[in-house]
Amino acid sequence: MNTRLFWSCILLSISTLASASALSTEQRVDSLRENACAIVNDYSAVFSQADLNNATFTVTKVITILNKQGEGNGNFYEVYDKFKELKDFSGIVRNSSGTIVKKIGKKDLTTSSISEHLSTDSYTIYYECKQPTFPYIVEYTYQEKWKNGILYYPPFFPVSSRMVSVEKADYKLELPEGMNLRYNSNFDCVVSDNTIGNKHIYSVSTEGLKAIDREPLEPAFLELMPRVLFMPTDFCYDSSCGNLSDWKSYGIWISSLLKGRDVLPAEYINTIKELTKDAKSDKEKVNILYQYLQNNYRYVSIQLGIGGFQPIDAATVVRSKFGDCKGLTNIMMAMLKEIDIPSNYCVIGTRTKDVLPDFPNFNQLDHVILLVPLQNDSVWLECTNSKIPFGYIHDNIAGHNTIIINEKGGELYRLPTYSDQLNKKESKLDINISEDGSAKGKICFVEHLHHYGDNFYRMTSKDREKEMRYINENINMPKVQVSQIEVSENRSELPSCSLSANFEASEFTNKTGTRLFASACPLRKGNYNIFTAASRKQDIVINNGYSESDTITFHIPESYTVESAPKDISVKTPYGIFETQCSTEGNTIIYTQNIDIYSGRYDKAQYKDIKAFYNEINSAIKRRLVLKKI
Repeated sequence: MNTRLFWSCILLSISTLASASALSTEQRVDSLRENACAIVNDYSAVFSQADLNNATFTVTKVITILNKQGEGNGNFYEVYDKFKELKDFSGIVRNSSGTIVKKIGKKDLTTSSISEHLSTDSYTIYYECKQPTFPYIVEYTYQEKWKNGILYYPPFFPVSSRMVSVEKADYKLELPEGMNLRYNSNFDCVVSDNTIGNKHIYSVSTEGLKAIDREPLEPAFLELMPRVLFMPTDFCYDSSCGNLSDWKSYGIWISSLLKGRDVLPAEYINTIKELTKDAKSDKEKVNILYQYLQNNYRYVSIQLGIGGFQPIDAATVVRSKFGDCKGLTNIMMAMLKEIDIPSNYCVIGTRTKDVLPDFPNFNQLDHVILLVPLQNDSVWLECTNSKIPFGYIHDNIAGHNTIIINEKGGELYRLPTYSDQLNKKESKLDINISEDGSAKGKICFVEHLHHYGDNFYRMTSKDREKEMRYINENINMPKVQVSQIEVSENRSELPSCSLSANFEASEFTNKTGTRLFASACPLRKGNYNIFTAASRKQDIVINNGYSESDTITFHIPESYTVESAPKDISVKTPYGIFETQCSTEGNTIIYTQNIDIYSGRYDKAQYKDIKAFYNEINSAIKRRLVLKKI
């Protein structure tokens, strides 16, 4: 083969391979558009730690915004404080052809100290990126300085939200030789571990992650999205050092932050003892002091330095009359100590029930409560809520893992939960129908446990607007007028709240000729028409099961008879029970309806059966009574 022909073949081969590679890349990117509103084309991050207190974090992120729905994914948003600051930043925006249409500098960023916390040293730096046409490409490169201690490493979390795909992402952690970390992954990935020179280097990467579309009752976002958590074994934070090798070690560090912060003023101790002197049991004493806490202190969030983990000292809370979850829990613990009742400070997560048992970390915990281990009758106290009944374990913590803290360390424990049937709602309607189709009568609702927790604020507010909002969310009657609203509350450890009222509805029925058509269930029953897709990709998760019991009594005019009434239904499934009965005696019709939804996780293979069950409920609650004039 002559030289010219040889090089021609080589160049043709290279060109063919390049074209094939480009086509392969384009096809790969196109495949990532399914269900996606944005695509992370490239995410590259390096966390380089110098010592226990200092590090730099460098990030480059390129993301394509496909449509209006994905617009928020093109924004820059980070929170900083005395432990982390933004050092360098640059950004560019390209149009769909790759032409740069905008350059973003550090001067273009907005800094805000507005926060939900009353007192905090954190601030937000953000940039809102919007373009008139889609798609467009946003690229950010920035570097952060981490200082004053490192409690955790940035997680590898390439997918920031649902409906976002990832073309490729990689992450590297560089640690001084001799400094080790631990990691936990929720997906199949390889975290490489190498030593190069005097650095210990961990790295992880992934590619071709397709967007996950939203589905009703799907598993938690953090479960669906790939992530790797990284934690140091030894750490320092704001001059306080600790170890994270297990939950016991974590508890030792938290316990060290509590020492000396439970000292109360002498006159305050006298008040506590005076309040409880006539109590007949330790539980009654705890209840008295808990009510005293609720009546005299208010919750505010304070996050200053290590204050994100260390409570305000008890004497300061006494003086100021406020505190965050840590401060209020600590003062309650201090009060009980003065009357010789031991209690335990407990750290818990409100966003997830399951704390990783073999991977102690700070990412899953965001709240503090108190355990009072009375003999044969332990009491869990939520010290931040001034309205919650004594001993009631509310929905955000019931069944969650917590870390019980004592001087010997931390102990993983799961809080009690309630049976689905105890989360009950009872509705009773007594309805008098007139010949002209109008109606009047009485309504009554009783909410138990988690239903109580969701609704008692409005039901007991004495604010008519809030009460009416609650009523209108529960009854399905046009042009209804409500009067004589009465509310009562049962503040036991199994609390409930009831609301009753009189009503008049001028257009309760539809009148056609000699017939009146009325809804057999004039209640709003929530959305049982949530499963509309033909197939299912994720498991179905029902976190809180519940029970609903409805009794509707109709009194019809003497001049009318029942022409048609709903047939009885009885459906029993692994996911719940649905039963209705309709009986007639003279001019009285009684329609009863019971819905039990069971908590649990159900395999996506059961989707058709669950969908059919929910659809049956949805159809049944739309049924009507037909009354005919005699």
